[in-house]
Amino acid sequence: MGRASARPALRIRTRNAAMRNVLETVEKVLDHDVSILILGESGVGKDYLAETIHATGNRRDEPFVHIECASIPADLFESELFGHERGTFTDAHTRKVGKLEAARRGTVYFDEISALAPQLQAKLLRAIEERRFTRLGGGGSVPFEARVISSTSEDPREVLRRDLYYRINVVTLTLPPLRERGEDVLSLAKQFLGRKRLDESAKRLLVSYPWPGNIRELRNAIERAAILEDGDRLTAASFSLGSDLVTTAARGAWTLDELESHYIREVLQITRKNYSKAAELLGINRKTLLEKRRKYGLE
Repeated sequence: MGRASARPALRIRTRNAAMRNVLETVEKVLDHDVSILILGESGVGKDYLAETIHATGNRRDEPFVHIECASIPADLFESELFGHERGTFTDAHTRKVGKLEAARRGTVYFDEISALAPQLQAKLLRAIEERRFTRLGGGGSVPFEARVISSTSEDPREVLRRDLYYRINVVTLTLPPLRERGEDVLSLAKQFLGRKRLDESAKRLLVSYPWPGNIRELRNAIERAAILEDGDRLTAASFSLGSDLVTTAARGAWTLDELESHYIREVLQITRKNYSKAAELLGINRKTLLEKRRKYGLE
């Protein structure tokens, strides 16, 4: 491997103790070619961490190959990963370089490795153990020199072959869910806001909401609210979140006005701003709804 450029700093910042422990471990293994298994719920940032490890570690000047295991059909697995020679099958008009070979001495990231069927796990294990593989239809072997990073949102001991689990699990990084990282929610939100700003009611909502979809859900919620909100400030009423509204309001210590404004916005979105239908659902007349719309700035 050629001489790497000066190592950049980690792109991840946190005030959460559990997340700091993860990043401290990352710093220790960046320049060691050990296999890493990243665990965590869907949307928690596993892909971003894998990319960050590659972009910051000693292989950063080589390719990063992201393999979405759930999207590879079983009958194409070997061709996708190992490649094939010309004439191997009907449509093989040219030699195909597989993803493992394309990674060269960089990083191969197996996203949701638990999605692989057991027989495919066995084929992958052999390539990782032997550090060599053979293209379909080929006679010689190809060296496999890339670093291996894998991730799963499931319990790996329940879904992976034991031998594969131990092979890819030299270092485990477990990312805490966003609901346990309340101190990081607002700083993450600011990264997605653009020119918009959050008022106090919006901040209380974002911190109190449990974020079952984690960082992915937070980003989507911020970007959606920023697009739909005409003003330069986002309030609690700017957000449409998929949890029980009353529970969220109680956790966030909303006022009754904040709860009402959010509920009215939800109903208007459901009815696609049909004010007559919205008023009917709310149990008020259309004139009252228009007055409340002006009161809460729901223009």
